[in-house]
Formats: sequence, structure tokens, C-alpha cells
Amino acid sequence: MKIRPDVVMASGFLSICMMMVLCVVYYKITGPEGAGFMSAPVAMFLMGYGVLIIAFESVTKEMVKSHLHRQQMKIAVSNVKRLMLISFAAGLVLALLCAAFSRVFALMVFHSSRSLFVLITIAPILLFMSVQGVLRGYLCGSGFSAVSVFSNLILVVITFILSIVFSGIGYKYGLKVNALMHVDDIASAYGAIGAALGITVSCFVSFLFIVIMVLVHRGRLHVLAENSAPIKDAGQQRFLGELIPLWVVFAQGGLLLFVDECVYLMVANSVHPSENNISNWGIYIGQVIAITVFIIFICTVPFTKSWFSIFISIMKREYKVARAKIQNLVHFEAMLVFPVTIWFMVLAGTFTALLFGKTNSSAVNIIAITAPLAIPGVFLVFQIFLLVQLKNRLLILFNAVIGIAAHMATLIIMSAAFSFGIHASIAAFAAMIIFETVLGFIEIRMMLDYKQEFVRPILKPLLAAGVSGLLALAIDKLLVNLIGEALTLIIALVLSYLLYMVMLIVIKSVNRYELERMPFGDQFALIYDRLENR
Repeated sequence: MKIRPDVVMASGFLSICMMMVLCVVYYKITGPEGAGFMSAPVAMFLMGYGVLIIAFESVTKEMVKSHLHRQQMKIAVSNVKRLMLISFAAGLVLALLCAAFSRVFALMVFHSSRSLFVLITIAPILLFMSVQGVLRGYLCGSGFSAVSVFSNLILVVITFILSIVFSGIGYKYGLKVNALMHVDDIASAYGAIGAALGITVSCFVSFLFIVIMVLVHRGRLHVLAENSAPIKDAGQQRFLGELIPLWVVFAQGGLLLFVDECVYLMVANSVHPSENNISNWGIYIGQVIAITVFIIFICTVPFTKSWFSIFISIMKREYKVARAKIQNLVHFEAMLVFPVTIWFMVLAGTFTALLFGKTNSSAVNIIAITAPLAIPGVFLVFQIFLLVQLKNRLLILFNAVIGIAAHMATLIIMSAAFSFGIHASIAAFAAMIIFETVLGFIEIRMMLDYKQEFVRPILKPLLAAGVSGLLALAIDKLLVNLIGEALTLIIALVLSYLLYMVMLIVIKSVNRYELERMPFGDQFALIYDRLENR
């Protein structure tokens, strides 16, 4: 069964969103200390998912599709075997490094022997991921794209269920050990081990599913190979060479999150040795990072079809059409991400109190500071997609290297020189996202001779979102102590959305067609008609 590539991509984005929801749920189960212990496995999982699954799947799929189109599937099969060997070697090396250095990180970086077994459980996760990306790419390129979607679904659903169940069991057992040994940190560590075991089992089940799918479709794959011509592959090195920039760009998020944790804990344990620094990092991961990343990727899901439409127009050399589609895309993405980000910023206290049961003023402030990163983050994801699809390896690698350098420079200066703690990580990610977004915008503008209009697609939605955000803030201040967080949040969001849509109509940021594509657009279109006929 064939599934559109935008649906496959959307399933991947939703998988990341579900992992962020899992972080929030896990925070609620075990508290900030448990989330702090779980941070390293989540970061390594994201890095492994990006490198071993997304990067290898992308390269393998494009290689197989190219050879299938030219009836050269024997060459494709040979390259798939090479890529499987490379991916297995990469997964094995990463797994061995994690296992070998887990004790070093636990004692010298995290300053907690409890985190040793949590770190060790990362190793099998990376090993089970190792060949999944290549096999998924092989099947997708051969016309069985549904396998990738179902594999994402299995990975996320089983991870979500088992991690919650195992972490709950581990945490409850750890509470008994805490009481027996008169300590207070074993329960959190046991809960983190349970969650990591849930991820390990889900990766293994996903691996088995993909292997079974290869065996099920073995006959049809064999027919495709038999009907191809045995031609020497002149482009073998080209496909292998595409892996390096994809490794860098898809690994940077998880890798830098892990680096930030190491730097923060080393600095914090030297400056504030008596504080529970792992709990502070757990608040950052379970509330700030999880929610911000969720906003970024959930706001990209509705636009994946438009992304592929733009790419197809560029491949057809319909540059004028592509430029118009990008203008339209920027407008719609702005109309979504601006209000979502601003509403979340002004309602952060109420939202966190409703979600986590109690508020931490420092955590609420950090969330409000970090939320605006969702705006450039959404556009950055599109830019990375477009450059990857256009196979511009040098630009992909250049942007990623510049972003990583900006991140590391900001992190080191703010952590080592000024001891800013978690704020150093926020500033470092902000520097990386902004640098890469600006570079991507400049490159796309030069490639397509693209000129961005700012007033209607960007400034007007920002104005409308800002005004509606003031209304949400006023409602929150007036009602939260009278009717509680839940009702206040509902009333604030509903009324803010009504005002936002009316503002878009009044300041002429949308036309009737655009209104009809938005939630409750038909009703707002009636308001648009009345104002137009006056």
C-alpha cells in the first residue's frame, strides 16, 4: 500500500510530538528528579532516531527510487546491503560507547551513581535502531511506504504505553527502597530505568515488525530485482556521501541536548554542590523543552503537503509558482504559530498549573522565555526539509556546522564564564535556531530569487496575535483565582481566538478563501462578507 510522502513525514513529526508528551507524563509520574535522570536516554533516543532511522531511511529511499525508475534494482539491493552494514556498524559503535562511558558520565559528569544503570539502558536502544532506517527506506523506495508509517506508530505507541507502565512500577518499587534505605533518590532512578526499558522494548518490537515486512514482501522485491539490468553503479559514492550532512543535521538536536546537560551539571555541581541540580534539569526537560519542541512539530504537521508541493514546483522549474507557494506557506504558518506561541507565553502559569498540578515561578518564566523559539523553529524545519529534498549537501552541512558552533560558543561563554545555568542552554539553542533560520532564508532567497513580503503575511498576523494575547492575559488575571485554571484557560483561548480571527479580517490579513481553510472558517467568512459589503 502506497502512502503519500507528506503523510509519512507527518507521522514522523507526530512521533516526536508523542515523545515530548511522554516526557511530560513521565515528569508527572516521577517528578523533576526522575525527569532529570531520564533526560540522557531521551536525548540519545532522539539522536539515534535522527541518525539511524531518519538519515538512513532518507538516503536509502531516494537511492532505491532512483534505481527503480531506471530498472536497476539489482544495484539498489547491493547498495542497501552496504548501507545496512554501515548503519549496523554505526549503531554498534554508538551502543558500545554508551555502555563503555556510562560509568564515567554517571560519576564524573552527573555526580550520581543512580544514573549509571539508566545510561547503560541506552545501549540496546541504539543497537535495535541500527538497521531500521535502511530497511524502512528500502521498502518505502520500492513502493511500500505504509511500512514507515506503521513502524512510527508501533514505535511511539508501544514506547508510550510500556514506558509509563514500567516507570510506574519502577517508581513505586523505588519508593519502598527509599523508605528501607532512608534515601530519597532511588525511586526516581528506578522510574527512569523502567521508562528506558520501555523504549528499548518498543525499538525491538519495531525492528521485528520491519524485518517481518521485508520477509512478507520478499517475493515482490525479488521480482523487481530480477527484472532489472545488471549495470555498474556509477553513483554509489554519491548516495553514500549524502549520509554525512544528514547525520550532522539530524543528530544535532539530541546531541546538543545531551551536551547541554553535561555542561550544566558539571558547572552547577561545582557552583551549587548542595542543590539537587538533576531535579532542576528535570524541570527544564519535562516542562520547557518538551512543550517547546511539541509546539514546533505540531505546528508543522498541517503543512507537510504544502512543503512537497513547493518542492515539486521547484523540480519542474516552475520557480514563479514555487515563490507564490512559499509566500502562501509563510502566511499560513505565521497565522498558526504566532497566536499559539503568544497565547502559550501569556497563559504559561495557568497552563503549567493545570498540567503539572503546581506552579514553579522560575519554571513558568523559563517557559515564557523559551516559547518564542517555536516561531523560527517552525520555519527552520521547513528550510531543512527543502534543502534535504533538493540534495544540497554543502548548504545542509554548512548551516548545521554554523548552528552547532553558535550553540557551543554561547553555551561555553554563558556557562563557564558567567555560570548562567539553564539559561545558558536556552540562549545556546536560541542562537543555533536563529543562525540556521537566517542562513536558510538567505539561501532559499538566492536559489529562487525569492522576495519575502512582510506586511500582510507576517506583521499583520503578529499584530492580531499580540492583541488577542493581551485579551488572554487580561482574562487570566481576572478569572484564574475565581473560577480555576481549567475554565479560565478555556474561556481565554476561545475569546482570544474569536478576537484574533476578527482582527485578521479587519486589518485585511486574510481573504475569504483563506478564511474558509481555518477552523470555523465558514462562520468567519460570513463576517468577512458583511464587512466587505458595507
